[in-house]
Amino acid sequence: MKEFWIANAGTMRSILGIDTASPSGSVALIVDGALRGVVPLPPGGHSSGLSAAAEQLATDAGIPLASLSGIAVSSGPGSFTGLRIGLAWAKGLAMGASLPLVLVSAHEAAAHASRDAATLRLTVTPGEQKQVEIALWAVPDPSEANGGRPHALEPPVSIPEEDVEERVGAIAAGRPFVALPANDKITALLDDDEIPRRAVAPLAASVAMLGDTLLKSGEASDLVLASPAYGRAPNARKPAR
Repeated sequence: MKEFWIANAGTMRSILGIDTASPSGSVALIVDGALRGVVPLPPGGHSSGLSAAAEQLATDAGIPLASLSGIAVSSGPGSFTGLRIGLAWAKGLAMGASLPLVLVSAHEAAAHASRDAATLRLTVTPGEQKQVEIALWAVPDPSEANGGRPHALEPPVSIPEEDVEERVGAIAAGRPFVALPANDKITALLDDDEIPRRAVAPLAASVAMLGDTLLKSGEASDLVLASPAYGRAPNARKPAR
């Protein structure tokens, strides 16, 4: 079987998805729209595990990394270090092998990853100090033409932590939805029993699937200008003179 995959690598569409924006990072490979595998990255091991995970997935599928159809990587918001690691690695492979690269919003990937839940998803990610980013998504059936790509009803906006529940109630307008907190702190902010919540699953598979949709529609990112959406300013500051 592996010989078949290698011999026909040029006729298949293979997309590598990378998520190092989340605390629990992951790498995934889809081939012709079907998930071939996901490798989780250990907390704190995004840098050391990324190359090995990508090589493992490519080897198992019999597709050299240089023969991929494209690379999709989470643009954040998320960890400063994690985002830089993922995008730098993806840019290096894309430039070296002349592969198209596309950035995928962590908010959209989280909504897509939960498409088996309610129709509406609220994504919540860390923002500036004592701020969070929230967005509201409608997620269609995966069988639809756009592959179940979420539609932003309320694009990501930054709000104070203490206003989360009030804002959630306002944008939901009585409609049932599932909230997708990014960490324990955000889960605690959404402590209203009427707000159903769930943990965010590894996002690399959704990053790959959404990236495939974007690449098919000609929305590849500029390899030089592509940059992460950190969601907040860096903590480090230049020393005063």
